[in-house]
Amino acid sequence: MKDKILELIDSMEGSLLGIGIDDETLLEKIERNSKIDLCYILSNNGKEKGKKFKLFQKGRNKKINIKKLKKYFKKKSLDNVLCDYNAVKKFTRSFISGSIYINKGCLYIYGNIGDLKTLKEKYEKYTSEIKLLKNNKTFLLTINNKKTKSTVLKDAAYKILFFLSDSLDNLTEFLAN
Repeated sequence: MKDKILELIDSMEGSLLGIGIDDETLLEKIERNSKIDLCYILSNNGKEKGKKFKLFQKGRNKKINIKKLKKYFKKKSLDNVLCDYNAVKKFTRSFISGSIYINKGCLYIYGNIGDLKTLKEKYEKYTSEIKLLKNNKTFLLTINNKKTKSTVLKDAAYKILFFLSDSLDNLTEFLAN
């Protein structure tokens, strides 16, 4: 799966937001891609400073809260978003609406295969242009946001729906244990 992600990075153009990318080979590949103009990296190791990496730090080790992506980026301002699902797993409800709001190109999410079902169902509520690559342990979900539109009412309704479904899942898990 890492080879597919490296191929995707080669084909990217414009601006890129990387969330949770800690792998050195991926960061080097982003650095060497001449078509990527500007790159924002939100990761645990915020010390990498290359020619095109723009990091969000104020003071010592201060990071952006993933819930507040809309505050830092304008509507449809980023061409590509590459995300490790483990980094945004606990912010899933707000990340889904935020990623659709800021992205005008493609959104790429990779992670463990166990998390795929709920994530795919949630993104299918916004758009039908979803491609899935998976092997026995990992997946790569590609969401095309070029024609996707979101409104405040739609986002609020889906957040409530996602909250209710997550609450129901947690309740059934609690009762089963």
